[in-house]
Amino acid sequence: MGLGCWLLLAAAQGAEFDWSQVVQKARERAAAPYQPMPARLPDWLLQLDYRAWQDIRFDPNAALWAGEDLPFSVRFHHPGSIYRQPVAISQIESGQAKPLAFAPGQFFYGPGVDRQRVPGDLGYAGFTVYARNKDSWQPVLEFLGGSFMRGGAPLLPGGVRSRALAIDTGLPSGEEFPVFTDFWLVRPAAGAKRLTVYALLDSPRVSGAYRIELTAGAQLVTQMDSELFFRDAVGRLGLGPLSSMFWYGENGPLVDDYRPEVHSSDGLLVHAGKERLWRPLANPQRLGQQSLPVPPAAVYGLLQRDRDFEHYQDLDAAFEAQPGVVLEPQKGFGAGRLELLELPVRDGLNQNVLAYFVPQAKVRAGDHLSLRYRLRWGDREPGEEAGRVLATRIARQDGVSTHQIDFASLGAGSVPPKPQISVQGGKGGEPVVQALGDGWRLTLPVEHDDGAPLTIRAGLLSDTGRRSETWLHHFGED
Repeated sequence: MGLGCWLLLAAAQGAEFDWSQVVQKARERAAAPYQPMPARLPDWLLQLDYRAWQDIRFDPNAALWAGEDLPFSVRFHHPGSIYRQPVAISQIESGQAKPLAFAPGQFFYGPGVDRQRVPGDLGYAGFTVYARNKDSWQPVLEFLGGSFMRGGAPLLPGGVRSRALAIDTGLPSGEEFPVFTDFWLVRPAAGAKRLTVYALLDSPRVSGAYRIELTAGAQLVTQMDSELFFRDAVGRLGLGPLSSMFWYGENGPLVDDYRPEVHSSDGLLVHAGKERLWRPLANPQRLGQQSLPVPPAAVYGLLQRDRDFEHYQDLDAAFEAQPGVVLEPQKGFGAGRLELLELPVRDGLNQNVLAYFVPQAKVRAGDHLSLRYRLRWGDREPGEEAGRVLATRIARQDGVSTHQIDFASLGAGSVPPKPQISVQGGKGGEPVVQALGDGWRLTLPVEHDDGAPLTIRAGLLSDTGRRSETWLHHFGED
C-alpha cells in the first residue's frame, strides 16, 4: 500500500462520526437501486401474539447510560409480532460510532416465549428515551415501528404520533411507507439539556437523513432536521405527518361501551395567519379526506382538549391525560395545503387519523429537499385561550343537521357576540348565540341532502372586535 493510500485510510478510521456522514449515507443510498432490509426473524417470533410480545420486558438495569450520572438513558424493544424488522442502533462516543449489541439476557421473557430459542444476534425493534426526573427515570420519546415517533412528558400508552414522511397517502395507487433503518445515539455530557439522535430513512422512492434533538421538561420539544433524496417521482408527498386515534366522542358515533368517549385526540388545530381553525375529528362511515389551503409555515397539531376523566372513565388508557403534538414549520414547507385523512374504525386499537402538509411543488426523481421543523408534545397549545372551541354536538333529523358549538369566553363585552357563518353544500338556518357559563354556545341548523358534501365555518365576533377560533365542519370527500 502506498503512503498516500495509507494516510487516507488512517484519516478515515480516525474521522469523527457526525451529522454530515449520515447525510452522505442517505445521498449514497438514493443514488443506488433500492435494497429492502432482509428479514432476519425466525417464524415463531413473527407469529408471536401481540400480548405475548408485550410480556417481553427490557431490564432497566441494562439500559444505556442508566448506571451513569447522565440526564438521559435508553431502553430497547425486542423484535417480534407486528415489529418484524430489527434496526441498527449505534452509540456515538468521543466522535466514534459503536454498534450496540442485542443480548437475550437484557430482557425478561413471559410464559409465551422460550428464551433458549431466542437467537443472540436478533437486533432491536426500536428504543425509548428516558429523562432523569429527580431520583427516577421518566419515559419521554419512543421510536418503534416504521418511521413512527411518539413523545410526551411523561410518555403514556397509545397516543398521538409523528411520522417521518407520508408518500401517496390516500391515492388509489397505494401508500408507500418509508422506515427508519439505522439510528445513532449521541452520548450526552453530564448536565446536558438535550439529547441528539441521528436516523437513516429508506423506501423505494426516497432516502433521508434525520437529526432529532430532544429537550425534556414540563413539555417535550423535538427539533427536527432532515435531508431527503428522491430516487423517483412522488405523486403526493406528505411532510410532517401526525397521526392519532378517534373512535367516538361526544358527537358519536354511538357505540355500546361503558366509556363515554374513546379517543387520543379530539381535534386538528391550525394557525393560518391571523385565523385559528379548529376541526373536530370524526370516525366517518367511509374514508374521509379534506384539503385545507394554508399560508406558508402554518402551525398545526393534533390535540386532546377534553381533559375531564368523567368523559372517558378509562383508568388504563388515561385519555384525559394524553399529550397532543403541535408542528411548527421552519424550513422547506413553502406553499401548499394541509390534508386531513380519517379512516372508519370499529375499535380504539388502531390509529385512523392522519394530518400532513402537501407542498405545492411536485417531487421528481433526483430532487433534494431540506426540512426543519419543531414538534411540541404535551397538554399545552399555542395561542390564547379566549374563544377556543370547547365542544361540538351534531344531531340530524328530517334533512336538517343541528350543530351546537361551545366556545370559551371572548372576554368582557356588553352584548352577546355575533355569529360569523359560512355554509357550502347546504342551506344555513338562523343561528342562535346563548351564554354558557363564562363562554358561549352557538346553535346552527343546516339543511342539506343525505350523503352530499357539506362544509361549514363558524365563529364569533365580540363587540370589542375580538374573534373566536373558526370552527370547521366537513362531511364527505373534497
